[in-house]
Amino acid sequence: MTTDYRYQLETPRLTGRRQEKVTCPQCGRRSLVRYVDTHNQFCYVAGVVGKCDHEHSCGYHYKPFEYYHDNAWLKEKPSQHRVSEPPKPKPAPPLQPLPLELVEQYHSPNSTFWQWFEEKCAEKLGLKLEQLRQVFEDYHIGADEQGNVIWWQIDEKGRVRSGHIMQFFADGHRHGGYQNWVHDKLKKEGKLPKDWMLYQCLFGAHLLPLRPEANVCLVESEKTSVVMAAYQPEYLWLATGGSGGLSQEKLNCLRGRRVTIFPDSGCYGKWLEKLKLVTGLDYTITDALETYTDNTDLCDVLMDEAEHPP
Repeated sequence: MTTDYRYQLETPRLTGRRQEKVTCPQCGRRSLVRYVDTHNQFCYVAGVVGKCDHEHSCGYHYKPFEYYHDNAWLKEKPSQHRVSEPPKPKPAPPLQPLPLELVEQYHSPNSTFWQWFEEKCAEKLGLKLEQLRQVFEDYHIGADEQGNVIWWQIDEKGRVRSGHIMQFFADGHRHGGYQNWVHDKLKKEGKLPKDWMLYQCLFGAHLLPLRPEANVCLVESEKTSVVMAAYQPEYLWLATGGSGGLSQEKLNCLRGRRVTIFPDSGCYGKWLEKLKLVTGLDYTITDALETYTDNTDLCDVLMDEAEHPP
């Protein structure tokens, strides 16, 4: 099998074999997907040439052309180069939770998102005030000084991983050009060490031990999980925090739970492929949103039906 691009990241579909991740030289986790040479029996370029799965917290990406540039003597006979052992990585920094006091300090309804939810969304969906208050408290909804919402990532053990800061317009739509993280701001202020590393978890994971019998529903965006939690509180709604947020590490907390997964429209195939690499999860994934335009989620459908009832 050959392709137009000689060097590609290893996938089972490309090579016909099981993908084998190795230790990332930067973060020390077994998360490096290596490049293979499609013109040479899918041999690995080198043990350090690849892309780390942890895009946000690590970001390591060493491309083949960079490797051959750094090792010019290999350009003459790249086909003779076989797998080499990566250098011994530095130990990854340990998980260092942020203080719970930060969550309490920024626990506030003074965000543009919450104002839209409380004034517009709740009215259209016929939600009661006590339902909103319950969601506000359950998910520790926060706000910064600029009125941006803070989605706190707190794991099932109550450890604060970080806070995802997002900006929303008054109509409830996200300002796609802005997002930040609480830990990044703390680093800039010198309140966290430079080597502090983010280990993400599912948004809402801290609710798992509090609701051991609840069926879990998993969506992409935090906004959707919050709206659905108020609309259908009988289920426990969690969010991946992005279309690339499906990973074994994040989903381990769902072992032993019954999970229904709702990918945004256009992402069903991508999520299905990722889930094939996840073990120990009892789940159902639905393609119900695939009939809508790309990037439509449950919240979009819910609001559209409320505004244009059949």
